[in-house]
Amino acid sequence: MKRNFLIILIFGLFPFVSVFAQSEKPYVREGNSYYKDGDFENAEVQYQKGVNENSSSYEASFNLGNALFRQQKFDKAKELFVNLAKSQTDPKKAAECYFNLGNTDLGLCEQTLGKQDFQNAIKYAENALEDYKNSLRHNPYDKKTKYNYLYTQKIIDMLKQQQQNQQNQQNQQNQDQNQDNQNDQNQQGQNSDTDHDGIPDNVEKGSDSQNPKDTDGDGIPDYRDPDSDNDGIPDSVEAGEDPKNPKDTDGDGVPDYQDTDSDNDGVPDSEQVKVIPQDMAERILDAINKADEKVQQKVKDDKNAKGSVKHEKQW
Repeated sequence: MKRNFLIILIFGLFPFVSVFAQSEKPYVREGNSYYKDGDFENAEVQYQKGVNENSSSYEASFNLGNALFRQQKFDKAKELFVNLAKSQTDPKKAAECYFNLGNTDLGLCEQTLGKQDFQNAIKYAENALEDYKNSLRHNPYDKKTKYNYLYTQKIIDMLKQQQQNQQNQQNQQNQDQNQDNQNDQNQQGQNSDTDHDGIPDNVEKGSDSQNPKDTDGDGIPDYRDPDSDNDGIPDSVEAGEDPKNPKDTDGDGVPDYQDTDSDNDGVPDSEQVKVIPQDMAERILDAINKADEKVQQKVKDDKNAKGSVKHEKQW
């Protein structure tokens, strides 16, 4: 899996001016060695020594933020990236800082979800959205940032839906009628969405519902597969603004969620984007699903005397 969280190697991806970084260079180099071995704690120690030696070193500070992020010390990483981003005059460096800041705010979102605090989880996700937007202001053509921006929008929508479910449970008597209306809509077959990607099952199954379409041939039909073409981009993102009529960027008759080269530029979609760390995305989605299950169970228990309540998430 390709990493999308940036790290600066002194003699690697991002060159630096050695005249201004002589004293901290050995510490940064040592930190990079630990970082590549997955020893983020010792990497942090070395990067911090580099910062102490030269507080104006972009490389030492930037990589220190990465090491903090990898240890899930998100509050400290956020503070560092905020200050570093504000001090940059180089658009490329500013874009890198804001990009990593966006991932850090998503890390805080994930931690807050573990406390069932949807209000603050939404706040952190919205902060991440603004971070990615700031990154794009400095580097408008960066595809990985555009992807993370769209993905974060989806997360915010999902979180707000769950927050609404909590409010519905707390004010059940006033919300019963609205909930029943929603249940009626969910029970209609055309709104069934097994993989919660926003695209109705009857669209993803294709013309033969007895032999539903399996775009990537992985044995999981599209209507149960959150990434039908296995390009690393969730169907919920590729579906576009109207999932019932999925987006077809290149107009070739194959919607983006089933098209491995959706813009027909000769470069597979999987090679054009570097996504939010997969493990983080999976944990956030898992936390949302678990929270939803708890809320819905409470709703069912409270309304048991009035009859069972069925609910499907409209993602």
